Amino acid sequence: MPAPIGPLLGLALGALFAWIAGDGTNRGKGTPTLSETLFVSLFALLVFAPAAAYYIAFEPDWAYAYLVDSTRRIGALHAAVLLADVASVPLGFVALLRAARGPNFSQLVRLVGAPVLAGSIFVVVLFPRLSVQATYAQFHGDFGTHPVAGGPLGYALIWTTLVVAGAAAWTANALRQMR
Repeated sequence: MPAPIGPLLGLALGALFAWIAGDGTNRGKGTPTLSETLFVSLFALLVFAPAAAYYIAFEPDWAYAYLVDSTRRIGALHAAVLLADVASVPLGFVALLRAARGPNFSQLVRLVGAPVLAGSIFVVVLFPRLSVQATYAQFHGDFGTHPVAGGPLGYALIWTTLVVAGAAAWTANALRQMR
């Protein structure tokens, strides 16, 4: 996934986990248990962050939509983005459960809708850049570019999406059983 979208999707996923864990009702169970928060944090650490890290490690120019040259040794930026990815899922989870007296639909819409809308705008505006696989120099020099579709990056996008979606469904089911 593109680097700026990771934390936004993490917030939305965390809020959805909180909604599912609370059965979508406002029953006054506004405080998440330690085991639920730990479970969501493990999902973020073991599934979500590695999925995002793959693109930062192997396709860094694409991950930043060719706006940042990855050859300039921007390790601190990579680390900050990955830490934001790890923290965003539990943050969204706790934020929705702690809001008022538990999750309600309007809070869900705000905590899921706003990040998804921002991520969608990012993708739509930068789609011409995100549909091409290249290095920073190739993209700006207009040589050696390949379409993402049908290439290794396209297959990696499909694979990581399936893995994150499957793990999110399993995590949501486990959270529901914990309550």
